[in-house]
Amino acid sequence: MTGWIRGGQQVLLGLCLVLIVAACRAFSFPDRDVAGATEPPPVTPSVSAETSVVHRMPPGPVSTLTLLSQAELLVALGPLGDAETNPIWQLYRGYGDSWQRLAWPDGIAPYAFHVPPAGDPIFAVPLSNALLGSGQPWGLLRSTDAGQSWQQVLKGLGDPYVMDVALSPRFPEDRTAVAVTWRHGVYLSHNGGDSWQPLSYPRPIDASGGANPYDLAIALSPDFHGGTARRPVTQGQVVASYAHGLHIWSATTSQWQTVSITVPSRLEDHDPPSAPLTAGAIAFSPDFAQDSTLYLYSGYAGLFRSNDGGNTWQFVGRELPAPVPPTRAFHLEVVSANVACVLLATPSEETEAPAFPSLHNRQQLLYCTHDGGTSWHTLQPPPEVGTVSAFTMRRNTDGTIVLYLGSTQGGVFEYSVEALSWQ
Repeated sequence: MTGWIRGGQQVLLGLCLVLIVAACRAFSFPDRDVAGATEPPPVTPSVSAETSVVHRMPPGPVSTLTLLSQAELLVALGPLGDAETNPIWQLYRGYGDSWQRLAWPDGIAPYAFHVPPAGDPIFAVPLSNALLGSGQPWGLLRSTDAGQSWQQVLKGLGDPYVMDVALSPRFPEDRTAVAVTWRHGVYLSHNGGDSWQPLSYPRPIDASGGANPYDLAIALSPDFHGGTARRPVTQGQVVASYAHGLHIWSATTSQWQTVSITVPSRLEDHDPPSAPLTAGAIAFSPDFAQDSTLYLYSGYAGLFRSNDGGNTWQFVGRELPAPVPPTRAFHLEVVSANVACVLLATPSEETEAPAFPSLHNRQQLLYCTHDGGTSWHTLQPPPEVGTVSAFTMRRNTDGTIVLYLGSTQGGVFEYSVEALSWQ
């Protein structure tokens, strides 16, 4: 690169340095001390006159599905419009052929919703591209009016990069919620999210999840019961992945116990070749009190199952495609000790697509096991569904397992597992 005079050379060199720094920032993870990182911008929900219109089917690609009750679902759609320059997300609730649009803040991509058994309030974990150096962290959102408005609930949260949330099975009684963040680990609330306090970890916390940086997740056992600030857990346990490891807090120990397991990468010549076990998704068996079973999915090492409450883990994902970190493109659900399903991006798409965006606009396949992970079967979607972009499931009192499938073409479809074709 030459110029007419030395000053011109300096200007050109300076411009190049600016462009290089900007490009690098776009693919970097957030630093601990980014200015303003703890001050996410206020949320302004978008409210449309269309919220009063009843739709026969959610009109767009489904990005998340959440059970509100036996008779209703919460469905996020998007991206709509121009996905590159002006993506739009919408939120609906309903069932069958009756769906109502809810309010949702402009410019925020929803990653996951969490709802207590009573259906209120609704917590939303946004998908923050700030982790890729673009935009702002949105923290954690909550609606106390069935999705008609949304507020940030950040009081006491020292880190706005909230990665996962779990609600107590007894939320109407104990009002307990837990959250795991990118930098500072686990926080707990005993007042429904009005304020948060750290669930202290004995050592300094390294930001990100580990070998797969997005392996940050948290779950509460079905017998969990929250307590007080002095004794935060009175029954059951918390399992969380953060600080580059997997950790358990139980009512009997009242402190974090680290699960010291090292697992290998499933990719050849991958760096690192092995790492501590971490999880991007954790799910308990509903009958955990009897079977002590839970599953986790690691974006570094794949799917694992524990039969002893999380103390030891067995790899059960040999028939599944190997994850390619960094990735957050997976969704795991469990309805019994032996029945679990996971939605994964296909291997070819996983290597070519950006790491952080959720499963929308991805090629993905739904895998289910009925024998605790010994074997896996791939869903052959019905023609009306096309490509599955999201799913959720429930087990009826008679043992029937129901799958709800969201489509990239739009729409939500309900089937019993036995009525579907599997390969």
